[in-house]
Amino acid sequence: MGNNILQKAAMTISMQPTTFKTGSDGFRGQGKVMEGEAKYQVQVIAVRIGSGNGNGKAKKTRKS
Repeated sequence: MGNNILQKAAMTISMQPTTFKTGSDGFRGQGKVMEGEAKYQVQVIAVRIGSGNGNGKAKKTRKS
């Protein structure tokens, strides 16, 4: 069952180029996939390793 969902997602979700808040680039996509009577929301993110510039806004700070 899980493999069918992944196959359907791969065939139906279009990936769009994006730049993430971290400065890294890659692709993202989302969509809905039906498997029998169940409907799944699928999200895909592909980040190019090493593409970040280290100056992103995604740095977390710990509150004391």
